[in-house]
Amino acid sequence: MNMVNEKNLVDKLFAHANRLTLNTAVERMLQSLVDAQQNMQVLVGQRNTVLGHTSLLAEDDQKNSLIMDALMPEAVNTHLHPGEDLLLWTVDALPAGFQTTVLEQLTWQRFAAIRIQRPEVVYQWQRRANLRAVLDVSDKMTVVLRRFGARALEGECVNIGAGGMRMRITIPHDYPLAAGELLAQIQFRFQNHPYSLAAKVCYLSGGRRLQGGMQELGLRFMDVSSALEDKIMQFALRYDRECLRRASR
Repeated sequence: MNMVNEKNLVDKLFAHANRLTLNTAVERMLQSLVDAQQNMQVLVGQRNTVLGHTSLLAEDDQKNSLIMDALMPEAVNTHLHPGEDLLLWTVDALPAGFQTTVLEQLTWQRFAAIRIQRPEVVYQWQRRANLRAVLDVSDKMTVVLRRFGARALEGECVNIGAGGMRMRITIPHDYPLAAGELLAQIQFRFQNHPYSLAAKVCYLSGGRRLQGGMQELGLRFMDVSSALEDKIMQFALRYDRECLRRASR
């Protein structure tokens, strides 16, 4: 995604209509981001000219703060001085984000990390096409990635939405994957039907925090049919409604 599209998305997400201020809603969203350790984009500084990505690792209630992974690329971390403004957001599930400030850099569970202020306001963009459904063990979906000039890879889908999916693979040993890489084809079965379509790698994790040399990556569908798009969207809507029912019990 280029900077123009990033800015358009950020402008839409961080609109007054998408504000959540109720403490329970803020806590629920932050907890979901920590639990999933979703990939988050980060704009650093008031001028918002430095872009990186990270994930939330833990909440620290005693210090009213959050712990986030050190930013990638690593050079961006030189900008993270105490008091520096940050804008974090994700489109991995429901588009969501918040504004915060850096408190300190620290070592967390032997890795470089950043302590940030816990936000009092979060933003969530409720757009049907961006709903994602998390797949449980009974819905296990194997995905084959066919690459240009490299060996095919096999992995497992973590969540899926009308626009793409997040999946987990073993880090390839021939040619590493790269954000922005176009895939010749991805193949998977959804609701007992086989599908094959082109896709693009949106983001990928560094892999260091996943056991067994595993890596998570986000895929954007490039030529999904309207029929498949609608089928996935309905699946994600059912999942979202079930999550809301569980949360209200």
